[in-house]
Amino acid sequence: MTDENAVRKKERYVVGLISSAHFFSHFYILALPPLFLVMKEDLGVTFTELGLITSVYAVGSFTGQYPMGIFADKYGPRWFLIFGTLTVSSVFVLMGLFPIYWVMVVLALFAGWGDSVFHPADFVVLTASVEQKRSGKAYATHAFAGFAGFAAAPVIVDPLRVHFNWQIALVVIGCAGLVMTLILLANKSLLIGEDDSSHAEQTQTQPSQSMGVMEFIKFRPILILFFFYVAVALAGNGIQQFSSSALPSMYGIDVSTANRVLFVFMIGIMGGVLFGGYIADKVQRLELVATVGYLVGIIMTCIVAVNILPFEWAAAALVLGGFMTGIVMPSRDVLVRAVTPKGNAGKAFGFVNSGFGFGGMVGPLIFGSIMDSGQVTGVYYASAGFMFFAIVTALAAGRYARTGPAAQPAE
Repeated sequence: MTDENAVRKKERYVVGLISSAHFFSHFYILALPPLFLVMKEDLGVTFTELGLITSVYAVGSFTGQYPMGIFADKYGPRWFLIFGTLTVSSVFVLMGLFPIYWVMVVLALFAGWGDSVFHPADFVVLTASVEQKRSGKAYATHAFAGFAGFAAAPVIVDPLRVHFNWQIALVVIGCAGLVMTLILLANKSLLIGEDDSSHAEQTQTQPSQSMGVMEFIKFRPILILFFFYVAVALAGNGIQQFSSSALPSMYGIDVSTANRVLFVFMIGIMGGVLFGGYIADKVQRLELVATVGYLVGIIMTCIVAVNILPFEWAAAALVLGGFMTGIVMPSRDVLVRAVTPKGNAGKAFGFVNSGFGFGGMVGPLIFGSIMDSGQVTGVYYASAGFMFFAIVTALAAGRYARTGPAAQPAE
């Protein structure tokens, strides 16, 4: 086997390992919403109160991601990724064993702190292990696995609820994550950071330029991308977390049918992500990919919201919108890498992905309140509005991306 083939084989293995962990990160984020209707009845709470559980989860993720990115840059991502996976998995086991509302709220905070590890640590490993010319496909595989986790959540959790109960469902999925923890532990030597890498990319012309914690927060391209990630999180939050409850009210279908539609929506995103990986490695103006993808997403989401077409057509529009927004995902991550000075991958991805945590923190409260108000179609109108803001921030980020990593921090 030639050196090039050996390098690519190792890259594929690392990408597969990291993507598998990313699957569980996203799976757990959507593990609770398919259970909301039965939890609402069993626990005697409102949708807003249930939304608080996922909001607290997001608080942990939001507050932890940038610090975890700093630590991953400084100490390496290995043990942070392993213990993060262990923490999230253990929390879901405990939620199933102690199904008490306020206990679950507290546990959700610990789950969020565990989840905060994934994005910065994952991207530190990928940046250290994958050549930049193949980064689009690597990030696409990583994003694909994450959305596969989103897609798998309703179709795995709902049957467990039907055949057993929602408490057992949480214990089972938590134990699956513990198995993933063991797999990461067995492959810990591959979980390297940029300082540990012997990768050829270390010979690139861009020198290492470690930036201070506060200096990095003021770095204009990263700050703009943070707001882009917030908009993306809010745009997807309503559709992903409340379609299982909104679609039955809007179109007169049952919950299982709504969960199947949500599954196909996720499949649409996943298909878009894979296609988007090839685009991200070829296209220079990555912000235009985001503009086109989200513009179509806005149109398709509004088609669902107007509620005048037969359900089958609305479902098809939702899936097409998912495909087009999925195309954006690899370009988004390549854009972050493009503007980040070498040696700062953990801080960069930790900070921008904390935008997901912030969006996930406020999103469930926004959309839960919309659901409780009875204006169910507002879930989709609000999602379309956040997509528009994503377009605005993507265009601004693209302008700075073309100036390269040498862009100066804000005053």
